[in-house]
Amino acid sequence: MRAPLALLCALSIAAGMLVGCGGGTDLTQGMSADQLLSESVTRTGAVASYRFGLDLDATLEVSGAGAFTGILSTPLEISGEGAATKSGDFSLDATADLGPAAIQANITRVGDALYLSVLGQAIRLDVPAATVRSLNAARLAPAIAGWITDAEIVGTEEVDGVPVVHIRGRVDEKALADSIAGLVEGLGAGDAVNAGAGGTDGDLDTGVVDVWVGQEDLLIHRTTAEVVSKDQLATIPAVGSLDIRISVTLSEFGATVAILAPSGARTVNLDSIASLLGG
Repeated sequence: MRAPLALLCALSIAAGMLVGCGGGTDLTQGMSADQLLSESVTRTGAVASYRFGLDLDATLEVSGAGAFTGILSTPLEISGEGAATKSGDFSLDATADLGPAAIQANITRVGDALYLSVLGQAIRLDVPAATVRSLNAARLAPAIAGWITDAEIVGTEEVDGVPVVHIRGRVDEKALADSIAGLVEGLGAGDAVNAGAGGTDGDLDTGVVDVWVGQEDLLIHRTTAEVVSKDQLATIPAVGSLDIRISVTLSEFGATVAILAPSGARTVNLDSIASLLGG
C-alpha cells in the first residue's frame, strides 16, 4: 500500500504546484462593476510607477485665449509608449500627426518643466507651472475609467497575458466635462467653464468607455473611450464640438523608471511652437 499512497501524495503535491503556477487569487470574485471600477481607480492612482501605451485620435473645436487653444483645435493623432510616476513625471516616445505633418518626438515632464525633443533637438517649453501640472499621464487611465456610468461586466479576458475583467458603460457627461474643463483651463483656454450651467445629459452623439481590471491585482490594465459630440457641451462653452478616440494600456506596475530632463535643452516660447502647428 505504500507505493499507491506515495503516488497519491506526489500527485497531490504536483496538482498544488500547478494551481500555484496558474496565478494568484482572483480578487474580483463577488464584486460588482461599480465596485471594481472604484477599487481599480484607487489602486492604480496609488501605484508609484508603470509603463504605458497610448493611442489618441482627437478633434476638438476650442475657443478662447492662450497659445494651447490653437494646438487643441488641431486634429491630433498620437501613438506611442512611455513611463509615468505618481508624482506626475512622465516620458512618452510618440509618433504624432498634428495636421501639417507627422513627427517622431519625445515629450517629457520633470517636476514643473515640460520638454519636447525632435530630431535630436531638445527644447523646454516656456509655459506656466500650472499648465505643466495639468498634463499628468499617471492620471489619464483613472480619469477615463471615472467617466463610466451604468457600468456592466462584459466578461473575463486577457490583456497581454494578464487575466482581466472587462467592464463597459456609457459616458457620464458631467465627469467627461469636468476632465476636459480641467484640461482646457490648465492650458489657458480662457473662460472654459460655465459653472452655472445645468446638466449635460443628452449632448453626446456617442459615448462608450471600456475598462479592463486585473483579476489578481485590481489594477487598470487597459481603458478605451469613444466620445463624439457635434454640439457644444453645456458646461464647457469653450468646446464647440469634440471627437475623441483614446486607448491607454498599462503594464509593469512598480517598475523602476528613470525620467530625466534632456540635457542642453533651450527654452522656447509656446507661441512659436503653436504657430508651427497651425495654431
